[in-house]
Amino acid sequence: MLFCAVLGKLTVKSWVSLPLLFLGSATGVAALIDLLLSQRALTLQSELSLSAPLLFGFAAGLAMFSANQVQWRFRWQRRSLRFTYPLAMVVCAIAVDALTLPTSAALIIGPVAAVLLAALLMRNNTNRDEADCLTS
Repeated sequence: MLFCAVLGKLTVKSWVSLPLLFLGSATGVAALIDLLLSQRALTLQSELSLSAPLLFGFAAGLAMFSANQVQWRFRWQRRSLRFTYPLAMVVCAIAVDALTLPTSAALIIGPVAAVLLAALLMRNNTNRDEADCLTS
């Protein structure tokens, strides 16, 4: 019910995009914070180190907890994709220790992902059906 108030009903494509856009947005925020608060002389050619377990763990949780809001078109999607997609992110969280990206790339990816994430959330919020949210 928590996500229903924010997300409404999601399409499968929106559900798959949601954690990926979160990852991109979080990367941009981390790059901006690193750029603004860094004590050292920071240039756009510097590297940004991110905690992959933290990012992919949050993305996996987002995918898992928002799966109840998806309008699954086929039974196989509901049975397999619903569990394998968050599980793949958990595997990434366990397998990858840290991500290192150029700061300039993170500053480009972040705002684009944030705008797309906001557009996805606003579109789903305007398309949601309150009665549908209360019965699910």
